[in-house]
Amino acid sequence: MTAILAVIGFVSYRNTPIETFPDVTNTQIIIITQWAGRSAEEIEKLVTIPLETELNSVQSKTSLRTISCFGLSYIVIIFDDGITDGFGRQQVLSRILNVDLPDGVKPEIEPPYGPTDEIYRYTLTSHTKSVRELTTIQDWFLERQFKSVPGVADVNTFGGEEKIFEISVNPNLLLKYGLTALDLFNAVNKSNINVGGDVIERNGQAFVVRGIGLLNDIDEINNVIITNINNVPVLVKNVADVRESFAPRLGKVSRNDQPDVVEGIIVQRKGENPRQVLDLLHKKVAELNKVLARQDVKISTFYDRTTLMDFCTETVIHNLIEGILLVTVVVFLFMAEWRTTLIVALIIPLALLFAFTCMRLKGMTANLLSMGAVDFGIIIDGAVVMVEGIFVAMDHMARDVGMERYNRLIKLGAFKNVAVDKAKAIFFSKLIIITCLLPIFAFTKVEGKMFSPLAYTLGFALLGALIYTLTLVPALASILLKKNVREKHNPMVIGLEKLVDRSARYISRFPKTSVITAFSIMLLTFASTHFLGTEFLPKLNEGALWITAQMPISSSLGESYDVSQKIYSVLKQYPEVKEVLIQVGRTNDGTDPKGFANVQFAVSMYPKGEWKRKMTMDEVVDDMNKKLAAFPGVIFNFAQPISDNVAEAIAGVPAENALKIFGPNLDTLERKSAEARNILKGIKGVTDLGEFKVVGQPEYRIELNQQKMALYGVNVADANSIIEMALGGKAATILYDNDRRFDIRIRYDKDFRDDDEKINNLIVPCGNGNVVPLKNIADIKIITGPAFVYRDKNTRYIGVKFSVRDRDLGGTIQEAQKTIEKKLQLSDDYSVAWNGEFENQERAQNTLATVVPICLLMIFILLFVAFGNVKDALIVLIDVPFALIGGILALHIRGMNFSISAGIGFIALAGICVQDGVILISQFKHNLDIMKMPLKKAIHEGVVSRVRPVVMTAMMAAIGLSPAAFSTGIGSESQKPLATVVIGGLITSTILTLLILPVIYTMVHNLIHKRENRKLLKRIGAVN
Repeated sequence: MTAILAVIGFVSYRNTPIETFPDVTNTQIIIITQWAGRSAEEIEKLVTIPLETELNSVQSKTSLRTISCFGLSYIVIIFDDGITDGFGRQQVLSRILNVDLPDGVKPEIEPPYGPTDEIYRYTLTSHTKSVRELTTIQDWFLERQFKSVPGVADVNTFGGEEKIFEISVNPNLLLKYGLTALDLFNAVNKSNINVGGDVIERNGQAFVVRGIGLLNDIDEINNVIITNINNVPVLVKNVADVRESFAPRLGKVSRNDQPDVVEGIIVQRKGENPRQVLDLLHKKVAELNKVLARQDVKISTFYDRTTLMDFCTETVIHNLIEGILLVTVVVFLFMAEWRTTLIVALIIPLALLFAFTCMRLKGMTANLLSMGAVDFGIIIDGAVVMVEGIFVAMDHMARDVGMERYNRLIKLGAFKNVAVDKAKAIFFSKLIIITCLLPIFAFTKVEGKMFSPLAYTLGFALLGALIYTLTLVPALASILLKKNVREKHNPMVIGLEKLVDRSARYISRFPKTSVITAFSIMLLTFASTHFLGTEFLPKLNEGALWITAQMPISSSLGESYDVSQKIYSVLKQYPEVKEVLIQVGRTNDGTDPKGFANVQFAVSMYPKGEWKRKMTMDEVVDDMNKKLAAFPGVIFNFAQPISDNVAEAIAGVPAENALKIFGPNLDTLERKSAEARNILKGIKGVTDLGEFKVVGQPEYRIELNQQKMALYGVNVADANSIIEMALGGKAATILYDNDRRFDIRIRYDKDFRDDDEKINNLIVPCGNGNVVPLKNIADIKIITGPAFVYRDKNTRYIGVKFSVRDRDLGGTIQEAQKTIEKKLQLSDDYSVAWNGEFENQERAQNTLATVVPICLLMIFILLFVAFGNVKDALIVLIDVPFALIGGILALHIRGMNFSISAGIGFIALAGICVQDGVILISQFKHNLDIMKMPLKKAIHEGVVSRVRPVVMTAMMAAIGLSPAAFSTGIGSESQKPLATVVIGGLITSTILTLLILPVIYTMVHNLIHKRENRKLLKRIGAVN
């Protein structure tokens, strides 16, 4: 049976997805609506708010956030825990169908992926192809190929030039022929059509009738007839030049010294196995590169999640192997017997494989945090207690009957009796540890998704270890220990026993002083937690940087790009920097709602082992920050690729922490955000401070005058069409090139729209056939309007973003909250909210404050069931504060903040340390009730006889986590606080359990028995 379970476990392990970082977000649905050329206010009024109003009735949503910017509405709906993507998608689809939107505006729902699902980035390189040709290859060939890979959700294109055919109009020639831009538009629109004439029969055959009128190339566009004058056709080429061009650019990408490249970003579907998806992607890239080589094009990888996964997996496997070896060595050192060591060591892989089987059945993935926190010492301590008990019992039997006779005896009954005797304490100890994991399942949202895999993984491993300890271990012991069992002289164990013996005798001479001293140390340590900082999680080192530079909001694409190159010249000087990918603006498909003023630097770093300078990542970031401060008016933010995506998904803005100010008026919000920024500037620890500017976008506003338009007989639609076509360009139809489609856009030649006077004199058709200059029917002025409109909870808001460095998160935010509340004056229709890491930390700490007492109560109930009385249960629970002493001191010594990871360590520690108390008190009761020893002797011999299992289990648990506690590899940061707390707690728990717990047990026992004696004396009348 064990072999079958092991095979099933191995198969499960091979097929379990392994992630670097768990997807910590709930199901979210993203709705993207593009309306080219429209301002942020227009988008908000005509697209975002109608969609938002309808989507408010979506069931089980927790948040509805929107961003309106130039030409784009971006809506994110986040759902409750447990809501599936299918349910959320159905809810959204059924509602957006009812929304009345402007003609030609169509909302699109993004495929299901999360912020951690970006797995691959690449650029296209070529010596002969232009950036426009590369964009065409990306849009019409590569995107389709990559989307066909199983597990890929979407492919986003950033940068490049989107190919179009532009009819560049000469308005003077239009005027010469008595035409308007609308005449040209209508002619082109009607000249690009195929028709079907059904079917006709000829000679018994059915012929499909097709009327072919589609435009195929520039020559055909040139020869489209606009009108006839005196039976002479006026063609497009008579009034315009037709040429291949590109659509207005929304973003631009450069890579290292390559100034203009096309970038592809591949995201996987939510819940997919990234390793499998990437393996398929690698094969597809190799296949496509062979095809593209004939066109002198190459897919050049910039970011591959495989690298981070390999580094993190290497860190975890290194820690696991070290942990297994160290634990095995500890068992051998204490037992000095290869057979017992082998039995215990076998439980480690079997328990892990059992955990993988359970994870596979539950449909779970493995990740860095869940696997890195597995402590093999905790997993096998039950097996150690069982084997040690059997070994000692068999050794005593061999000594009593002689080795020769022992080897001939049938000892199955003896093995069974010892196993049954130890089983109860082991069962309840393991059950208590598993119970201590239950508070983790009470976590919700980010912390729930982050830590529940850890609880499941460790819980499954503990369950497997318990099953094997109670079944396989006695069976193997009965086979391997049936002959020649003799405990060898072990100087280490003997030395420990003597040390504990002397210490226990000394402390027993001063029981009250010892107990008071121990509890005083406990109280002082608890009081010292006031000096511990708090944070949500330590920063995970991804081995890369994600730097955001926010330019002045009015910056053009060209200006932002020029500044980005100057910033790059600073970054490339760092020897730790391997490559830099620069993104200016936003993606072509609207999946990243940014403006021209937004520049992102994806900085790939060399592996830490290759750094020539002895610097940490934080020191490199600080140095970069100082040098980049030389760029005036540019606000920088330093993050990492995955953490940046996660932070934006959680807070709604691309920042680790954000203060949101809600209110109706954008100008007021701007003023208040500036005030808040100045206030936060004085808070120690606040860095990367900046505002998400909303107002400052220059607008060339053409306001049509209805009265003047009525006077000339001009309708609004015609006037707006002329404005749109002349200035921004308008797609009249589409040119089909096999399976590719390109817009045919009409736009005035640049020479006729490049200054105010020319715009004022744009010709607009009147109803009576005449024409009128635009300036006669409109008021034209330049104003400053909003570039972005952020909305949350159906209200506008503005964000002030910041990070916290060189100080704990909790203390920094608490001071910031008090200062903002005191100094930031807001009217009744304005309010503030804090989002980001602090929000998650606060929610998790509140959850812990609620569920940990319940957990302790459950532990007490289990102890009561195990011992059958309140006294022993309460005494064992004293081990919990004993352990907390070491955990708290360990955080102080290592200079760590109290994070949720450390909190999980304290929860696990509560279950682990109780086991030592159970072992000791079980031995005390055995000596008192079975062996009928006097109290003092029963306690003393119980302590000395249990030194080995108590110290050994504690050492195994501590040493098993020591690689995680002191690892410096990529991805090790999330495990360190948990491991540090457990190791520190086990040290103090073991010492105080062996020395102070027996004293407390003796005092309580004497007190109870004195009271019982007094009651007896009262009943016989000996005392009043």
